[in-house]
Amino acid sequence: RRHVAPLVPRFRALHADVTISLNLSDRVVDLAGEGYDCAVRVGDLPDSSLVSVRLADNRRLCVATPEYLKRHGTPQHPNDLVKFDCLTLSSDASQTRGWAFRIPVGEGDGGSEVVHLKPGGPLDCSDGQVLHGWCLAGWGIAWRSIWEVEGDIAAGRLVSVLEAFAAPPNGIYAVFPQRKHLPLRVRLWIDFLKHNYGQPDFWKATV
Repeated sequence: RRHVAPLVPRFRALHADVTISLNLSDRVVDLAGEGYDCAVRVGDLPDSSLVSVRLADNRRLCVATPEYLKRHGTPQHPNDLVKFDCLTLSSDASQTRGWAFRIPVGEGDGGSEVVHLKPGGPLDCSDGQVLHGWCLAGWGIAWRSIWEVEGDIAAGRLVSVLEAFAAPPNGIYAVFPQRKHLPLRVRLWIDFLKHNYGQPDFWKATV
């Protein structure tokens, strides 16, 4: 809604012979089976039958309102999340492996490893924007992309927790079915996304 939808009419203005149908869903669709040309996905790409192009980096943080943390305390380690209300995407959405954290290994400077946890809670949803709204309303802790919550953090509406355990950035990808010849419309769309996402001012303007 925030970083794809506004670009669609701008792309159409450049390519008047292209007709576009935009489907907004956190569900992992079967691109080939359901007839989609292309999808934009964030994070892990488990389906090896698809071709992917990395469009930009994506970093995620655990966030909650100051009021929620005042009432319930602040987790000091990712394992503490079992004691909190975590707002999660339902199993048919895109976060299939759970929330990612970098956990120290061994004593001293023994390095770290990325682990995936699947915290639970009384509320889950298949739509990330709804989770964002629930988080802003103080119903729990959510794991959201930095470009979604950066403005809320700056304004004091949300607070980042467990930053010391934040996983390295993953990617924002354009994915499409394997084809011998990529349709020109898809190649132009991917190049258009990559160009816009590569502009630092794009992310600042849409926070």
